[in-house]
Amino acid sequence: MLAFEEVGVIVYLMVAFTGILSSGCSVHARFLLCSAFAPLCSEEVSGSVSACRALCETVVDDCKDQLKQMLPTIVLDCSAFPLRADRRLCMRPPNASESEPEPPPASRWPFHDHDIREHGCPPAHTRAPTGECWPACGQNARYSQSDKRKAEIWMNTLAWFSLLSTSFALLTFCAEPSRYRYPERPVVWMAACHAIVALAHVTRGWLGAKIVSCSGTTLAVDGLASPTCVAFFSLTYYFTLAADAWFANACVAWYLTAASEWSTEALERAAAYLHAVSWGWAGAWTAAALALRRVTADELTGTCGISDAAAAALVGVPRGALLIRVERREWADWRRAQRLLAYYTLC
Repeated sequence: MLAFEEVGVIVYLMVAFTGILSSGCSVHARFLLCSAFAPLCSEEVSGSVSACRALCETVVDDCKDQLKQMLPTIVLDCSAFPLRADRRLCMRPPNASESEPEPPPASRWPFHDHDIREHGCPPAHTRAPTGECWPACGQNARYSQSDKRKAEIWMNTLAWFSLLSTSFALLTFCAEPSRYRYPERPVVWMAACHAIVALAHVTRGWLGAKIVSCSGTTLAVDGLASPTCVAFFSLTYYFTLAADAWFANACVAWYLTAASEWSTEALERAAAYLHAVSWGWAGAWTAAALALRRVTADELTGTCGISDAAAAALVGVPRGALLIRVERREWADWRRAQRLLAYYTLC
């Protein structure tokens, strides 16, 4: 901030700037020089905090005549002072009148490396291996303890309700499997998938959020770093997509029965194809999510799932594709009905 060609001492520099202070050319000159010689230091901030660059430029402009009278070896370099627009901490005197554009609002979480280059992580956050500030495990970074408790109660209640209802459906099927043939059989597989998802959430409630969602001292930024996070994600994501696929298969089976008059035996002959589509479809997307490392932990629920950045690609796309598959069947059936109606009208 204060540059000079020959080695000097602080006392020499302070004496050199006495003329600026005594002249009263700027009301902020004393504040600027004090921050340059003795910047603010705090345990909560890594590095020192000096005055803002706009303040330095204001003082230089107000005291340009006095600065010209100083030795050429002593230069007040304003470029060394931080810019507030760069999100770097700096000090402004009370009732400062200098105008400086406010930095645009930043996302509160996660805190990226370019935001914390000069500072430490905010409270309840810690530095992750990726270099970002990430919520610390067991801390209330984005949500209060009350919010987490409410989410815990709702999740456990719904998980147990889902597990009991799907288990009842599966027990009914096991008691007399011959009663549940195609086109009703996909509903049984849907129930099995949702039962496994519910069991995963019940297990998470028993183990606790820390065991599932934490990796060391932080939440699992990269879910692959935590085996329990990977296991929970794999079970819930895979069987959720499989349940969606079996729902699409149920729609197709009912369509083939009602519109195309397929028999139960014909549908059972195509059962291998339906199984391959459902289980293979879910497995391919789960493998893609793990390979791309798009698994992160959620602070509120204490679970692991698809990261926000990849939600559209890894959640919306597979379900949208299944919806298109069902809609294409219905559209083809509607066109067929229209042609038959036109034929019989002409006749």
